[in-house]
Amino acid sequence: MANRPTERLEHIKTGFRIRPRYIILFFILTFFVLGGVYLSQRTKLASIAEEKIELQTRLDLKKVEQERLERMLEYMHTTDYMIQYAREKLGYVFENDWKFYDDSGEVKVTPKLAETPTPVPALTTPSPKPTATPTPLPTSAPDDDVVTLG
Repeated sequence: MANRPTERLEHIKTGFRIRPRYIILFFILTFFVLGGVYLSQRTKLASIAEEKIELQTRLDLKKVEQERLERMLEYMHTTDYMIQYAREKLGYVFENDWKFYDDSGEVKVTPKLAETPTPVPALTTPSPKPTATPTPLPTSAPDDDVVTLG
């Protein structure tokens, strides 16, 4: 009876057996894969944290700008702003106000520590002074530029 085909099949080994080295190899590969995933996730979290800090800074700057603009809008509805705008932009003045014209754009500014040039004596004789009297400068601003408020 030992020669029966069914009995022989029971004694034949399939050839696949889990050996301890395969188990160790599996755990080592799993360790390296999980370690790589862990490191990539930490790197990603660090970059997200940096981006969060940058965006938070930008948000804070935008909030400060928004507050400034809201205050400016509130100020624009006041009488003080209307008077300031009329004076600076439109050139209006009140009845007893003085209006000054700024001609500092025509003045050449010298550096603070610049040396003063030494005058050179003239080589020719000075020309005679004109005998005509110069025209006086106007004492007030032209009337067409001045508009009174109130």
